[in-house]
Amino acid sequence: MRRRMFRSGVVSAILVGVCGAGVALAACSSSSGGAAGGNPDTGVPTEGGACTTSSTLQIHFAPMYSAFVTDSTTHTFQVPAIVTGGSGTSSWSASDSTAVTFAPDPTTGGTIMTLKSATPTVTITAQVGSLCTSAQLNITSAVEADWQAGNARYNNNVPLVVGCIDSRVKPALAEAGIMIPLPGPPDSGCPDAGPACTACHGPKGTAGFFQGVLHTPEQTAGFTDQQLVDIFVNGVVADGGPYDPSYVPYEFWTLFHNWTDISTPDEQKAMVVYLRSLTPALEEGGLNFGALQEAGILGSD
Repeated sequence: MRRRMFRSGVVSAILVGVCGAGVALAACSSSSGGAAGGNPDTGVPTEGGACTTSSTLQIHFAPMYSAFVTDSTTHTFQVPAIVTGGSGTSSWSASDSTAVTFAPDPTTGGTIMTLKSATPTVTITAQVGSLCTSAQLNITSAVEADWQAGNARYNNNVPLVVGCIDSRVKPALAEAGIMIPLPGPPDSGCPDAGPACTACHGPKGTAGFFQGVLHTPEQTAGFTDQQLVDIFVNGVVADGGPYDPSYVPYEFWTLFHNWTDISTPDEQKAMVVYLRSLTPALEEGGLNFGALQEAGILGSD
């Protein structure tokens, strides 16, 4: 059951989804190769267990992306993964057993990987019966200062000012011949910084417009670092990435989801690192693992 919350009769609430409401996911693809075995009861890999590479099995996401802070043990970086195309319980292993640990994920039937190092690339293999397939996990090395800067921007407590967002949308509406009275910027002007991402993201956005719009690794681990930057700086979703227009139509979202206060490479990396550190969670709208829930593969609540 979807839980999307709009204020009845407030058109601007639909148009001002701020900070990427309904941000889409990267398309899923498969990556094959390697052979590994595992314990299907625990999801923890064991030695041996030869398998045959299969083109029918697919890991989601493939490839996948995360980060790791090298000078602190405070933050946990996790990546969820599932495998489709086979029948039976999957087991998981990594080409570097010191870089990743596995735990079963009862919500999806897949696995949750917890990163243990900043090893740049790790091959993740899923085995179902005698068949297996692999995907590359790419890890961005970061430091505590990166996470702190991303945290500060994400949770900056800057309020969502509806008029400031609507002013970006008005020209497009006028050009399309849509006459909707939207508020303009306040006399005091608009904040220099973009609104807190928590205004619209999280289990319940603080601005009160949306509920359950998430961008945890369960939704974003298939995006490269640059693709994530393009989402929050340029308002552009990667080609092939599904987008849920029932939150905010894409043509309006792209007009305001371009936060100019995240302008330098260091600021952009900080945001990416913080997003990678969010705890994986299923998004209520269903845009998980490349919209597999939308396709009926993960089921629905």
